Amino acid sequence: MCLIIALVIIAVVFAAFFLITLGTVLALVPWLVVGLIAGWAASAITESKHGILGDIVIGWAGSIVGGVLYTILTHQRVGGLFSLTHLLVAIAGSVVLLLAVKTVTGKA
Repeated sequence: MCLIIALVIIAVVFAAFFLITLGTVLALVPWLVVGLIAGWAASAITESKHGILGDIVIGWAGSIVGGVLYTILTHQRVGGLFSLTHLLVAIAGSVVLLLAVKTVTGKA
């Protein structure tokens, strides 16, 4: 009887862990998509190549930079994750970030 109770408890804990992990991963998917689109667009605009992972990281960082600049300039927050405003701000921030890196490193 104790073995059955222990197995049930283990199964419940495993199921909860699995659902929490799945929820976390699924919550990151939109951020990956926006980061990839923004990073890819910025790389195309600045004519630099970074690969898929580089584009995602550049898009994430550009989203933060663009969001801060947008908030400072307009005194408003950027819209939702999949809004056109957020995507354009992320692309603009990514371009600013890449141009700043190119200026500092001296690479054309």
